Parts: sequence; C-alpha cells; structure tokens
Amino acid sequence: MFLLLMSLHLTIASMTELTTSKNFTGLEERMSKLEGRLNVTERALGRLLTGRENTNMSFLDVLTLRSGILDDQSTPILFSAYKSFSESDISNKVTIRFDKIYINSGDHYHTEDGIFIAPLTGIYLFHWTIATGGSYFATQLMVGGKPRASNLVPHAGSGGSSSAMVMINVNRAVHVWIQIYGDNEHVFGGSIGVGNNHQSTFSGILLRKT
Repeated sequence: MFLLLMSLHLTIASMTELTTSKNFTGLEERMSKLEGRLNVTERALGRLLTGRENTNMSFLDVLTLRSGILDDQSTPILFSAYKSFSESDISNKVTIRFDKIYINSGDHYHTEDGIFIAPLTGIYLFHWTIATGGSYFATQLMVGGKPRASNLVPHAGSGGSSSAMVMINVNRAVHVWIQIYGDNEHVFGGSIGVGNNHQSTFSGILLRKT
C-alpha cells in the first residue's frame, strides 16, 4: 500500500512538473514574440518622432521632447527674400543682398549680408531671379565659398530678368549666397507693382535631410 501511494505521488509530481514545464515554455515563446513586436514598434515610433534610425526610446521622455529634439521635424526650413533697392556699379564677386523677407522660417537667411546658413545637412532647392537693365552678366550660387551653379542675365534693353534653380546637397552650418560674376553691373530692386515688372529674388527650401 505504501509503495502504491509513493508511486501515485511520484506520478502526480511528474505530471505536474511536465505541465509546469510546458506552461513555462509556452509563456517564454509568447514573451519572446511580444518582445519582438515591441522592438519593431519602438523602432518605428523612434523614426517617426526623430527621423533617425535606431533611436534609443529610453531617452525620449517628456523633458527631452520639450528640449527641442523634434523641432527640426515639425518646423520647415525655407526662406524667400527680395531686393528692395537697386544697385549700380557692383563689382565682381560681390554678394547680392536680398534685404526684404517674404518668409524666413527659422531665421536662417540673414538680410544684413544676404547669406543663408544651413541649419541641417540635406538636399536643398535654391531659386533666384536677377532683374537688370544693364549689359549681360552672370550670377553664381556660392556654397561654402565655391560656385555650384550660375545664371546668365541677358541684356534686354531697358530691363529684363533671368532665373535659375538647382537642387544641391549642403552640409550643416555651410554658408550659401548669390554673387555677381562680372564688373560694374546693375541689379534692379523693389516690389512688384506699378512701374516695376521685374524683381530680384532669392529663395531656398530643405527638401530632405541626409
């Protein structure tokens, strides 16, 4: 009788251990799948919030978000300026100063010297129009002190204009401006209106961070 009871006890213990083992195995499998899904969700959420891959979500608390980590995602980087006054006898390689603003999101274009300073590395689109009444000459888009694109301004009698547009990669903190390529040139300024159908403008926008 004693041996029968011992055998029954051992059988019950073995079944309990087997059941518990199966339960733990099933729980581990479910936990592993859940962890994988959480990792995918964290990567997707981190990329959505910051625009960067493999973001450490443990650092994205409320204080971090308030500190400005998302500012570059929510605020577009763009500007559009125009020249409000005409200039004559401009020397070669002098920066054209577009001194009035239509829009300047982030204040990265500086009217005091006509220079745009890229806040982020990325692909930018730049467009500029030069109005003149003098002889033909060229203007250059300068990126970090090097000419990267040009625009030939033709002589059109009493007045004419020419435009150019380029998409180009610009590194963070690099200076971008438009300069004269010629001697003693004339650039029209002023708002579009009665008696003025030509306007000199300079615009740019960040298309994509790189």
